[in-house]
Amino acid sequence: MARGDALYERARRSHIPALDGLRGIAVLTVMWLHFVFLLPRTGGERVFWQLSETGWIGVDLFFVLSGFLITGILYDAKGGPHFFRNFYMRRSLRIFPLYYVFLILIFAVIPLLRSSGADHVGKQVWMWTYLSNVLFARVGWEGMPAHTTHLWSLAIEEQFYLLWPLFVWLASRRRLIQLCVGSIAVAVVTRLVLHFVFDNSIAAYALMPARIDALAAGGLLAVLVRDREGARLAARYLNPVSAASGIVLILVMFWTGPLKGFGMLPTLAFPVQAFGYAALALFFAAMLGKAVAAPTGQLSNRVLTSRVLVAFGKYSYALYLLHILVRDILQNQILANGGGFPVIAGSQIPAQLVVVAFGIGISYAIAFASWHLFEKRILALKRFFPYERQRAAQASPLSEPPVAIAPATDLGTLSSVAPPRHAAGALIEEGSTGR
Repeated sequence: MARGDALYERARRSHIPALDGLRGIAVLTVMWLHFVFLLPRTGGERVFWQLSETGWIGVDLFFVLSGFLITGILYDAKGGPHFFRNFYMRRSLRIFPLYYVFLILIFAVIPLLRSSGADHVGKQVWMWTYLSNVLFARVGWEGMPAHTTHLWSLAIEEQFYLLWPLFVWLASRRRLIQLCVGSIAVAVVTRLVLHFVFDNSIAAYALMPARIDALAAGGLLAVLVRDREGARLAARYLNPVSAASGIVLILVMFWTGPLKGFGMLPTLAFPVQAFGYAALALFFAAMLGKAVAAPTGQLSNRVLTSRVLVAFGKYSYALYLLHILVRDILQNQILANGGGFPVIAGSQIPAQLVVVAFGIGISYAIAFASWHLFEKRILALKRFFPYERQRAAQASPLSEPPVAIAPATDLGTLSSVAPPRHAAGALIEEGSTGR
């Protein structure tokens, strides 16, 4: 099957297995970033640290995935009954329960166990109302309450979920494509204004209008592939877009990164924000398109549908939300012991790798328990709010009859605590177009 036709047929399925793997890669990348505490002392350790510092891009992959899945869900459900009710109820069942349990844990339970008062009481309202990204833009990493520096990315996604359904509902396919392209341009302009006029690179990193290009890039791909000719058009440009955006990222990397002693893509550097964010959005959108269209036997498909990546993708929301607690405990213990790692074979890297594996393993165990003991029981209620995939069925005389999207499939997410090391979180459906 030609790539364009494969894109068209597979994008309309209620579950796309390769997206589980992409989500797994995203959350593993973010956790790797957050569990690397190494202070480099040798050239090899510096390269290791610089590579680890790029882990924040996993958040951008989450954003692209979310834009693709949510836009596709909404577009397919457009014209069906209870369009807004079903979407908002399903999102609420997926996002709110674990999120608010996490807030109760960090703002009530942990302070009680420590016999201390609640942390940053006056700032908590920003967390409870999904406006943590606005607070983050104002006060930076150091001004955020403990264990909350990753919540800004979840706020971006929630704000997107709040507004995007109305645009999809009102816009024709052509207007929606224009809106996605325009949103990418708006994000770039917004970051330039925030950088030059307000001198606030954290705002350019954390505010939704400044980061909507990744969500819109995923949305653009979702709308294009809902039409067979649009899917063929998108397929023709996947390689050129990934190549061009990859070249831009390499140029930005050498402009701002290793040659100046920073990470490969320092999050707050002007070239990264002006050019790198948009390039990442387009690169990941192209990679997503290739993943969806890849034949079942192809190596990339076998990797993305492997049991390990699919498992991490399945539990990615809890992993992203809860791994910060594990990270903070490990980081405090390491700092209490002087902040260094034992030197093995002349390097701290082996000991650091043990810490990364341990942190990811503990986080996975917690996320696994969260899913089976708590999350999936609440997600079972989504059966009362099924999507009717009418538009997908009407798109082609070859398509199957309308079906309700699987109610138990959904999104997972991502970030962190020391300046530019905090990746953005994102809620992504578990490989499914039916979050």
